[in-house]
Amino acid sequence: MAFTVLGNDHYPSAGYAGIDAMIGVGDIHIAGEGAGPDDGFTGYNPTSANGTRPQWGDYGAAASDGNSIWIASEYVNQTCTFNTWLTTNFRCGNTRTQLANWGTRISQVVP
Repeated sequence: MAFTVLGNDHYPSAGYAGIDAMIGVGDIHIAGEGAGPDDGFTGYNPTSANGTRPQWGDYGAAASDGNSIWIASEYVNQTCTFNTWLTTNFRCGNTRTQLANWGTRISQVVP
């Protein structure tokens, strides 16, 4: 199972956990540690007085090729200063889009 992990000890990170028919969901693993905080630009209802909800993290996925499991998890894979964002055509050295600082990580897990 693939998902986004975040909290006091993780910036939005690519995570996964195994699922077993007998014991259920296993330990959480980090496939890609987040590099910085969500910048909030791509939240649903970004002008809401009640805050926003991130638009990323909705589409974790996992698929097997018979020998390994491929997972897709959304995470914040870069961070840069506001000045860097301004001076690099709003792209932070092509590590983000103009209004989104998250991306999708594809990882191979070999059980």
